[in-house]
Amino acid sequence: DVYKRQLVLLGAGIGVSSLLRLLPPEVFWIFAGTILLALSASLVQPAIAVLIRRWFADGLNRASGIYSNGLLMGGTIGASATPLVASAIGWRGSFLAWGALALVVALLWALLTPKADAPVPRVRLADAFRNARAWQVTALFTFQNLAYFGVAAWLPFLLAGRDPRYISWVFTCLNFLPILPLLALPALRWVYATSSAYYLAMSVLVIVGAAGLAFCLRDLAWVLAFMVGLGCAGAFVASMALPPLVARSEMDAAAISAIVFTFGYVLSFASPVAAGSLVDATHQVTTAFLPSVGGGILMAVLGLLVPRMVVRSAATATAA
Repeated sequence: DVYKRQLVLLGAGIGVSSLLRLLPPEVFWIFAGTILLALSASLVQPAIAVLIRRWFADGLNRASGIYSNGLLMGGTIGASATPLVASAIGWRGSFLAWGALALVVALLWALLTPKADAPVPRVRLADAFRNARAWQVTALFTFQNLAYFGVAAWLPFLLAGRDPRYISWVFTCLNFLPILPLLALPALRWVYATSSAYYLAMSVLVIVGAAGLAFCLRDLAWVLAFMVGLGCAGAFVASMALPPLVARSEMDAAAISAIVFTFGYVLSFASPVAAGSLVDATHQVTTAFLPSVGGGILMAVLGLLVPRMVVRSAATATAA
């Protein structure tokens, strides 16, 4: 199975890239290894979308939800645990630890995941770029990223001078606590990934939370951060589930995922940059959260439109 082998190789690439960052000269390999690590991690996504569609054809919504929740949880736990690992065995030791873990996971993928000899469809990128559904999902994925990265980047400036324990609590509310209620989503029969009501609820949370931060409600920052975190994480989980759900074939699943993740993450960095421009122009750190409010509003608009367009498009394709 080409996609399984690709995942194993890229998983091993993540581990090896982490270890490469320890080689001399450090000035070169710390950057080269990080670039290779990021490239390996990004190329994993399209292959996973194909395998989710292949292995869980009768439970795409649940499988996608478990995967995207695992992605959120893994990133949060990894980021939180790294300082503890580094304090125990040094920053070089943390590279060794995470690199070794990635290699172990790649080995488990090779040994434990299903084997198949299914033919590999050719991915036609030109067709993918003309696929309206791919850009609809990309827009939805991008706007929730815009809202999250804007808040995450500028919260430390809003909370400057506050007690470190309070700041830590605020970021726990932003990054970790919102994941817990989302763990229940895969157990539900509700196809939330194509529900306009779901996206609207997540958008309202983001808009209210980011607006509260824009009004400089520092004492309520933990509540507001939780609202933004839950809204963005909820939209992230759902939009991550859309590529395999809306794809007409495995070729579509890989192509749509590639477009969504590439453009979704690249464009998302516009939010912190725009926020910085607003702060420079107004000399008020609270204006940095306005792009996140805008991202939440655009999430609401796309959340009302995209699921309907996706379902309608899929129904048309089935009828054809």
